[in-house]
Amino acid sequence: MSADAETMLAQRLVALDGSRNFRDFGGYPAADGRIVRRGRLFRANRLSRLSADDCRRLDDLGIRTIFDLRARHEREADPTTWTGDHLETHVFRPGHKRRLIDMAMDYPPTEEGAHRLMIDFYAELPRTMAHVFGEVLHRIADGAVPCVIHCSAGKDRTGMAAALVLAALGVERELILADYALTGLTRLDTGDQARAVLRDGSRSAFHERFGADAIAVMMAAPPAYIGAALDAIDASHGSVTGYLDSLGVDEAMRQKMRGALLQEQDREGSNS
Repeated sequence: MSADAETMLAQRLVALDGSRNFRDFGGYPAADGRIVRRGRLFRANRLSRLSADDCRRLDDLGIRTIFDLRARHEREADPTTWTGDHLETHVFRPGHKRRLIDMAMDYPPTEEGAHRLMIDFYAELPRTMAHVFGEVLHRIADGAVPCVIHCSAGKDRTGMAAALVLAALGVERELILADYALTGLTRLDTGDQARAVLRDGSRSAFHERFGADAIAVMMAAPPAYIGAALDAIDASHGSVTGYLDSLGVDEAMRQKMRGALLQEQDREGSNS
């Protein structure tokens, strides 16, 4: 872990007993020389193991919207323990895509095969989950902040959603990749990742096919993964801006988001 990455993570991570990957993804330089406000945008893994102290700490952050990107079977297996009248939770219908575990059966059970699987899986996310990402962005533009976006591991679906929010705010690609990669530094729980790809009865078959080294590749969060999704967007829409336009997140909506979520740099004194 580089010193810069350590600093980025330390400035953003919310220390919780029951969630290793709950963090603020503000503070980055964005459009017009401004930075993304802190305390407005959070991302996380599953919220099913939070302690009472964790819930009180999250209440203190003032979060009022939860975007739960998990499939129904994930939500039913791990109900969110943080509840309250002050919270509004949004869930989403599934996209037309194969699950990662189903895709995996078409790839060699090696580290190289696992890497290619993840690159291809990420390249499909902008298409298969466009309806989810579009709704998240629309609701944020309409004022659903402070918010937390999460899935089971807080890496794949959440990583893509967070990347698009940052892109809409004018954050450069290099920093979007760096924010995504911070997940790889948070000691990701193997159980979190398993919840995302496995249903009851399929875990043993998956582990019989893929060894620990290949599974570690799937759990990793190198910039190349989210980069593959952004490359696919460029190939299909010309740019991230073109993709956002296709989601209905046009220039007027992006300016609305920036007005609410950006601030002048000298107010915060740091942009990392």
